[in-house]
Amino acid sequence: AVVSILFFVSELFIHFRIALGNLSLLRLTDRTAAADDSQRAVRRGEYLPSVDVFVPTYSEPVEMLRRTIIGCQAMDYPRKTIYLLDDQRRPAMRTLARELGCEYFDRPDNQHAKAGNLNHALPRTGGEFIVCFDADFVPCRNFIERTVGFFRDPDVAMVQTPQNFFNEDAVTRNLGLEKSLEDEQRLCFRTLQPGRDSMNAVVCHGSCFVVRRSALEAIGGVPTETITEDWATSIKLQAAGYKIRYLNEALSAGMSADKCGEFVQQRSRWAQGTLQAIFASTNPLTIPGLDWKQRLMHFSGIVYYLGSLSSLFNLLAPLLFLFFGPHLLSMTVAEMVFYRLPFTVGFYLLYSWLSCGTRSPLWTEFYEAFLAPSMGLTVLRSLFKPFGAGFRVTDKTIRKGRFAINRRVALPFADLLVAHLLGIAFAVLTGRHLEEPDAFGIATYFAALNIGILWMCLLVSIDVAQPTPFVRFARQHSCLVTWEDTGVAGETIYLSEGDVVFKPARMIAGATGAAFIHLPELGLHDVPARVKAIQNGTWTLEITDPTLEQRRVLISSLFCQPRRWDRPPRSEMAAAWEYLRAGVRMYPLADSP
Repeated sequence: AVVSILFFVSELFIHFRIALGNLSLLRLTDRTAAADDSQRAVRRGEYLPSVDVFVPTYSEPVEMLRRTIIGCQAMDYPRKTIYLLDDQRRPAMRTLARELGCEYFDRPDNQHAKAGNLNHALPRTGGEFIVCFDADFVPCRNFIERTVGFFRDPDVAMVQTPQNFFNEDAVTRNLGLEKSLEDEQRLCFRTLQPGRDSMNAVVCHGSCFVVRRSALEAIGGVPTETITEDWATSIKLQAAGYKIRYLNEALSAGMSADKCGEFVQQRSRWAQGTLQAIFASTNPLTIPGLDWKQRLMHFSGIVYYLGSLSSLFNLLAPLLFLFFGPHLLSMTVAEMVFYRLPFTVGFYLLYSWLSCGTRSPLWTEFYEAFLAPSMGLTVLRSLFKPFGAGFRVTDKTIRKGRFAINRRVALPFADLLVAHLLGIAFAVLTGRHLEEPDAFGIATYFAALNIGILWMCLLVSIDVAQPTPFVRFARQHSCLVTWEDTGVAGETIYLSEGDVVFKPARMIAGATGAAFIHLPELGLHDVPARVKAIQNGTWTLEITDPTLEQRRVLISSLFCQPRRWDRPPRSEMAAAWEYLRAGVRMYPLADSP
């Protein structure tokens, strides 16, 4: 009875969480027309408030910050000032700010991490509005144009835009599904947030937002009680009666955690910070000023992370019968087929429709299982000791290297996978499949589902090799490569900040060493490079020492063009097929470079 009731409570909690998520999908806002109006007002000079752009940094590399600041400087807006907020007092950051011509702030300590860094800069700057980008995010040229006009409504305190990613996250990379699987956060940023916007319950995500300085100062600055200062900021602004608008346009792009360990650690930190709110003044259930819809939507964030305990229990549940005999359900296999099959089909169809194709239910279940061990333990720790662990910056640096198994991530999945196989064998050897065929069939059904998921989780725990430290984009441009007294024309295949993959119009011998790249369509000439490799009819040229102006042109072309990151939803059927194929394909072991 205890096992059965626990299983029922677990399933009940999962469906309660799903119901809250579906509630936020019933009505989605579209603020494109308001953004168009904002852009017209800015371009006509009718509304040009002063804007401070904050780029907080702690341990990120110089090249990452150079790209972000150049992107911020490329934004089409006359009254903006860029501030590099260095929380580690690095001489290299001060030098970078001087090189690029932006303002630089540091502080004597790191108290309250990112929130403290932002609060330190607030009284030292004076723009009417503040734009914030994390160190890895690069805005499009029209970011301020399309957002600042919303603030003509004096009740609007913040405009949040989606987070998009120009590299693939750990799951898509390690399974080799870059062309068929959406990143894990797309559902939240492109579907859930527009739904929350209809109830003025938008969550700030710490980057790619604009906030009214006077509103931020009215709530005492960025809250520092929890490590998720962004979520706390949105709760306090809404509790104070302000509006937060969500513009569902891809106006910037950053880097996703592409190592499985960093991916898991980042989500666990979000879980800890969200649950800390229960014990802080930003608890959405108790803070004065929120209406019931806002409380429900913000509470759904807490419920989401608590649900990891249910996901973890469901990975363990079949083992209880297979090894010890307690029944999960009191029903027959025929009843399971009769009730569960149509429900599952109906649920998948409903979920795909409500989420506008941004997430396959199959992949949603997989992501929840992959995060369940680490996040479940984080939830338990946070409930008993919410403020035990401090803030840790996610490492998003791309490093070349061979594939490697992250043992800490892989171990729980390997243990559970072996336990499921042994459990089925044990139940057969002890005759449970004959004594209780229906209970055995149901437990084996859940065990088989878990085995498939656990195998996929193991594959994701293998970080595949990184062939280059740069993110390459498929770009076709006319190109001329010259060296010494000769050269060859052709077309680029891939383009990045650090190299060019080039297909020459004709094969030519003697192309080694130093060279120059000319991309007339981009206005780039005499970019210094060296021929790194020639194979399969293509050349790879490493960009060696470009001028600052050449860097600006290249970064603006690759990252900052309006509508650069727009893409249609990927096929639901393709996502389901790739889910089935990924486990057999074993990309990290067989096909990765």
